[in-house]
Amino acid sequence: MRVIALFFLVLASLVYAPEARACSCMKLTPSEGLTSSYAVFTGEVSAIEKNTATRFGGVEVTFRVKQMWKGDPSEELKVHTAGSSAACGYSFAKGMTYLVYAVRDEADPLRVSLCSRTAPIDKAKKDLDFLGKPTHVFEGRKKGGCSVVSDDTAGGLLTSFLLLMTLALFGGRRLT
Repeated sequence: MRVIALFFLVLASLVYAPEARACSCMKLTPSEGLTSSYAVFTGEVSAIEKNTATRFGGVEVTFRVKQMWKGDPSEELKVHTAGSSAACGYSFAKGMTYLVYAVRDEADPLRVSLCSRTAPIDKAKKDLDFLGKPTHVFEGRKKGGCSVVSDDTAGGLLTSFLLLMTLALFGGRRLT
């Protein structure tokens, strides 16, 4: 009788056991996230590949950096994360823009986990408000090319005026 009661007790405990999770995190404030991170930036995911750079595996995510608040300024950064959420890996999607909080250590140059405040840009308003003005902005540049972004309105007006004057002077003449 005791064996049957013990069997049902064990069976009942298995049926009602809560879901087991390997990743457990303490919720950070934006201030704590900034303080505990080596790099804080917004960036668009341009590539996601298997991480072969470290012995820990997982994935390597390449970002086209748009804004930086902390870390070494760079237009492109690679971060590593575990391959599954059970191991605290963050799931990124190619083409999406994120606010990224990355830590650094000897084993992994830049690493992101579910425990950081990393989030899609559209869910990071509280953090962006806290962070304020970035220290570096890379938005006007394209990889592999050269572009000039200028707020010089007077220069633009002068160029337009000269173009119009040239057209007025030579517009009625036919060049042969």
